[in-house]
Amino acid sequence: MKNVILATAAAAMASTIATADITNGSFSNGSEGWTQFGGSEGPYDVGFFGGNAAVVAYGTFGGTPNYSGYTQDLGVAGDYAEGDMISFGGEMYIEDGKSPFGGNNANIQLNFWYGDAGTDYGFSVVAGTVNADSLTDTVYLFNLDYALDAGAASATRISFDFTYVQTDIPAAGVESG
Repeated sequence: MKNVILATAAAAMASTIATADITNGSFSNGSEGWTQFGGSEGPYDVGFFGGNAAVVAYGTFGGTPNYSGYTQDLGVAGDYAEGDMISFGGEMYIEDGKSPFGGNNANIQLNFWYGDAGTDYGFSVVAGTVNADSLTDTVYLFNLDYALDAGAASATRISFDFTYVQTDIPAAGVESG
């Protein structure tokens, strides 16, 4: 049931206020520094990411749209300001025969959260996406530099995510999510 394999995460925030880096971006120390959500597992040792370990996201097959993956907070309000630059990215791979079903996709993204608890979703900035049209058995490398505007800088919390978005549910017996 494995679907999109995600590895080698990198994010760095250059700021006059503070800097933040991803902890354990290679997953070489297991899932240390990461929070797992939805239908995801790992990390596993894989050869095609240059010796780095990887995690897998595949959806939950619960009959309703859902999100799966790994997340890590980059900062909270006061850690960043308008004009700060966040450079982030990572690698993704789809096993042969395991392409995402229908409109499902996997993203390497920053999520911006608002509200007192930092749990109200605001928006995402995506460095890269793989979907049903993406080639299998290919390593995709995505990187993006994002300058925070006033709206992004006012976020209560910024997280870096590998996210599998399962909006279309496959029929019973279909191994791909």
